[in-house]
Amino acid sequence: MASCFRGGSGISSISSLPSLPHRTRLSVLPVKCLSSRQSRDSDSDSDLRTTPSPSSTSGFSPYGWCAGIGGVGFLETTYLSYLKLTNSDAFCPIGGASCGDVLNSDYAVVFGVPLPFIGMFAYGLVAVLGLLLARKSFPIGINESYGRLILLGSSTSMAAASAYFLYILSTNFSGATCSYCLTSALLSFSLFFISLKEFSVEEIQKVLGVQLCIASLVVAALSTSYSSIQPLSSR
Repeated sequence: MASCFRGGSGISSISSLPSLPHRTRLSVLPVKCLSSRQSRDSDSDSDLRTTPSPSSTSGFSPYGWCAGIGGVGFLETTYLSYLKLTNSDAFCPIGGASCGDVLNSDYAVVFGVPLPFIGMFAYGLVAVLGLLLARKSFPIGINESYGRLILLGSSTSMAAASAYFLYILSTNFSGATCSYCLTSALLSFSLFFISLKEFSVEEIQKVLGVQLCIASLVVAALSTSYSSIQPLSSR
């Protein structure tokens, strides 16, 4: 009986020995699976955080638009400046002879400087500022806030001048059509609204007085320059 008891206890002890590592293995495996699952989840979360959204990568910067529009205006005014220097007639797809009359009139000069020269400088400045703001790379002494203010001031002066020129075109050149004048006005107004859109309402309220002063100075300067010009009807 004692031997049977020993045998039985030996069998039970032997059968219980393999279960210890098995239990230990079972208790370790869920921990490994859980840790690997957590690592995979953390990797996927980090991928989601680092991967940019399609809208941010496919969107085009508003300052890039300013640079492009400024480049188009620079090319237009460069062409008109070349015609002014060579005393050549402009190709006017719309307006014909009336377009040339407007471009060669006394209103195409401000204080002795041809308007295409002024426009070439203004559009070139806007194009350079747009590129700098889009790339966020500025020369020494100029930061992004100053660049935005200079761009807004430049586009404000250009829009005010274009509005004044459209007024002159409608009053002193009745029936005449100038495709270059209309194109320049469209470019100037587009630059103004794009640059203004990048400012918040609070920022616009702070710089509204400066914008009004710039527009008033432009209108006053043009009115002074054209004050000695006789109306076309009296010639």
